[in-house]
Amino acid sequence: MRRLISHQSVRSTRSGFTIVELMVVIGILLFLIATSAFVVRNIGNKAREKKTMATIVKVNGLVQDRIEAMRKALDSTKNQQQLQSLVGQKYTSLVSSYGAKYRSIPKPVVEIMVRKDIFRQNLPQYVAENPSVNTAMNSLPGVTGSPAGSLGADAGASISSEYLYYILTRHETYGVAPVGEDAFSASEVADTDGDGLMEFVDGWGRPLRFYRWPTRLIKPDGSTIRRDIASAFFNGLPPASASGFNEADPMNVDADDPQGRIQYENNRSGNLLTPLFNSSADSQYVTGQYGIMNTFWLPLIVSAGEDGILGLQEPHDETTTGVLASPVIPVVDGVFDNITNHNQRAGGR
Repeated sequence: MRRLISHQSVRSTRSGFTIVELMVVIGILLFLIATSAFVVRNIGNKAREKKTMATIVKVNGLVQDRIEAMRKALDSTKNQQQLQSLVGQKYTSLVSSYGAKYRSIPKPVVEIMVRKDIFRQNLPQYVAENPSVNTAMNSLPGVTGSPAGSLGADAGASISSEYLYYILTRHETYGVAPVGEDAFSASEVADTDGDGLMEFVDGWGRPLRFYRWPTRLIKPDGSTIRRDIASAFFNGLPPASASGFNEADPMNVDADDPQGRIQYENNRSGNLLTPLFNSSADSQYVTGQYGIMNTFWLPLIVSAGEDGILGLQEPHDETTTGVLASPVIPVVDGVFDNITNHNQRAGGR
């Protein structure tokens, strides 16, 4: 009779992990590290955005103080004699540059242009707009040669911010005293291009840009309103007038000329004023020109945000009409993280 033999099962013992298990553990660790890095980076960028917003809001408030001071001073009775003297000088300049026919321009129209000149001189973007400010900047301690207005190591990205910093900290504007350099912290200003001149910077340490009359942002081709482009920099743009109503599109109203006197006079005189404004689609900006005739504008202070993509031509550049904030076409998605004094991210208005 066959006997059944019972075999005792042999249990193997393990002293380590299999390769598959190790790979799974390593994968989990890499995922956790990547997730942590993303979270830390996101927190860092939020902090930089917040810092940038605070700087822009502060600078914008100081710019607005100067704008209001200029307007009040020019409207006051005690300054009318000085204003009329400047109007007379403007007539002389126009006749000298463009001919005797410019004597026929009505005085209220010339006064609007004089006010624009004063605005330009007290909020310059680059060297040609106020040579005396440029000279003063070059005489500051620690500045050698003539770097103010020069392209420098950053190809001119810091120029407009350097001028704005000087105006706010060292230049009196119609009774508004400079705030002084101690009004800003080391995180708000820096000399990013090493030329000895300080400029306002964003949370990523890049220069802010300043555009006094960003009319090319509103009308890139000089005539067609592009709310889709401008809305990346301005929240809450005035909507177009409803059809059937005899009202001008608010985007066709110059903040200095709400009654449209310049456009009316230009039409009446056969485009006599056209050479003074930069309005044609392919025209290069000429030093001394004004923004696009009859166009909405507000001074623009802008940070390129996390990606560093500004989406605008540089504010010192006349060739590309960057002086008037001409957008880079085609517009790329990168501009939508820009932080300005006119969007909600910066608490702008």
